[in-house]
Amino acid sequence: MLRRACGCALVAASCASEPAAPADPLFAPGRSAGPVARHSSTIAVSPDGARVYVVNADADSVSVIDTASRALVREIALGTSPPAPDDAGRFEPRVQPRALALSPGARRLYVSGERSGDVSIVDLTSDRVVARVTACSEPAGVLVAPDERTVFVACSNDGSLVRIDAARRAVTGAAPTAPKPWGLAWSGDASTLYVSHLLGPGVSAFDAAGLRARGATRLEAVPRVRDPRVPNGESRGLYDVAVRQGAADEELWLPHLLLSTETAQTPTGSAGALELDFETTVFPAMSVVAGGARVAYLSAASLGVDLAARRRLGMQSITSGPRAMDFTPDGRYALVVNASSDDLVVIDAARRVEAPQGLVRPLGGRMPEGVVVAPDGARAYVDLRNTSAVAVLRLRAGAEGLEVTRDGEPIARVARDPMPAALRLGQRVFYSANSTELPITQNFWVACASCHVEGRSDGVVWRFKVGPRDTPSNAGGALGTGALLRTGMFAAVDDYWRVITEEQGGDGEAFRDDPTLRPYLAALRDYVNLAIPLPVPPRTDAAMVARGRALFNRDDVGCATCHAGERFTDADRGTLAAPRLYDVGACNTDAAWPDRPHADAEGRPREACLFETPGLRGVADSAPYLHDGSAATLRDALERTRGRMGHIETLSEPEIDALVEYMRSL
Repeated sequence: MLRRACGCALVAASCASEPAAPADPLFAPGRSAGPVARHSSTIAVSPDGARVYVVNADADSVSVIDTASRALVREIALGTSPPAPDDAGRFEPRVQPRALALSPGARRLYVSGERSGDVSIVDLTSDRVVARVTACSEPAGVLVAPDERTVFVACSNDGSLVRIDAARRAVTGAAPTAPKPWGLAWSGDASTLYVSHLLGPGVSAFDAAGLRARGATRLEAVPRVRDPRVPNGESRGLYDVAVRQGAADEELWLPHLLLSTETAQTPTGSAGALELDFETTVFPAMSVVAGGARVAYLSAASLGVDLAARRRLGMQSITSGPRAMDFTPDGRYALVVNASSDDLVVIDAARRVEAPQGLVRPLGGRMPEGVVVAPDGARAYVDLRNTSAVAVLRLRAGAEGLEVTRDGEPIARVARDPMPAALRLGQRVFYSANSTELPITQNFWVACASCHVEGRSDGVVWRFKVGPRDTPSNAGGALGTGALLRTGMFAAVDDYWRVITEEQGGDGEAFRDDPTLRPYLAALRDYVNLAIPLPVPPRTDAAMVARGRALFNRDDVGCATCHAGERFTDADRGTLAAPRLYDVGACNTDAAWPDRPHADAEGRPREACLFETPGLRGVADSAPYLHDGSAATLRDALERTRGRMGHIETLSEPEIDALVEYMRSL
């Protein structure tokens, strides 16, 4: 069972323009007028199939689309004004809606705001926000109970599941979960809520009535076999979870990535070819859980692997970034959208193999983040975030099974895209593995976002030739953080053309040298630096934070000596030629995969055990810690470097607790 202590305070609030209301007559028992949404999503369709609702994460709005006329009916603003770049050019939506839930009576929409920390309640008779309930830090998935009385929210940065009374518009309970809860799904009888966890290790179950944990299923790492091109690794990117209707035993389906942490990049000068490249690093996967255990997983191997082995894994098409799914009404087929390869895969869920007509590519737009099948099963709608559109797919029975085809051009869903065009292009490059459009990889395999999940970290440690390295977070961008990577390897994000070449299997030199491609690299740099916000800190204890801040800044403790400035690092005072590097006692010297001397991007030598000072903004979101991920928690990081990084030996246990709480608040 997965457990985590949580003591966050949860506050309910409604819009200033509308005082908190008593009971709402629309929420009287038994008024449900339609089917309940079975799992959380970015997109929903009304019970009669006449309307589609979709969140616009980069525009702080929800769009309403008429399916008959295939036109935008209304764009409902969730914030006081549309997002816009600030004076420094940073683009950070204030709300950033991430999921919505349509009430069974189709009278309300509940929309989670990742950056605002609230759930907006939209009245669909007037198409306006009538209340906002402050829920937690970075809410993601949201679901409504069948009786419309309660709403549940996955609070990704607080590690909690929150319950909201829909009539009173108030938080009425919270339960701690494993870290990074994201997707939500109802059991068949709606008595149990299933919660997926974005960075693993799997899915947990909660009693909906009592908000009590019922257990958890851990998705154990898939072991590597002799051929590293056969899918293996840790499960990450668990955005969605859905229960398959019609299965003999209740089946949970979870699309996700497999990250091959057992595959090592051969050190320079060693015998053997480099592994840890595009086709041995990241794999698309689908796990099936039943009875508290993973009973199957589907994936796709490299085209170079024996076809029989690939068939045993259940999927033939190479795709990247499985993000969301929905089932046909009978539960026979699963439709899975892939955010990085810009496509959709049809899976025969009964047989657990890709359907004969399995791949729908292209979809007519980029970065699909959600899919919903209409109640009659004749259409499906796909949220194309990067191109601010909704794709329409036709579903019909064919001679070999379900046939899925594009139905016309995608429907535009915003009146004006508030994200600057250069940043929108950079978002496309960051999330793309679409090798027919960009030489970012080979065969639709891997994107920047494959490891930098949500632009942050995947929480795994890779065996690079320089030594073990965890994936650094890009949150907040690289400006003001000094040279990049743990030992100051790159001068700026532009240098990541080398990663595109060496690890993604793409043509990084073309991005650097080709005048027609150079703007894409510049756009990638600007997107990383200006459009990936820092995490919203988790809820913390104000008194402990104040005490920890005082300790952090005490000269005899020494934290602020190196962790200084806006990003809490002194690395910005160094350069690529002369970075500020330290030995903090975290070096791997006797490990099976040790830290090694190496060179930076321009050939300057780097010692094995000297590392830059990591910034602390958003540090609560970037576990595990230290360059090799050897510290699971912030407290572990302090203990691991005791006597080498500051002077926590002068502090009592309660003082260390306060220091950690302060760092969590940054």
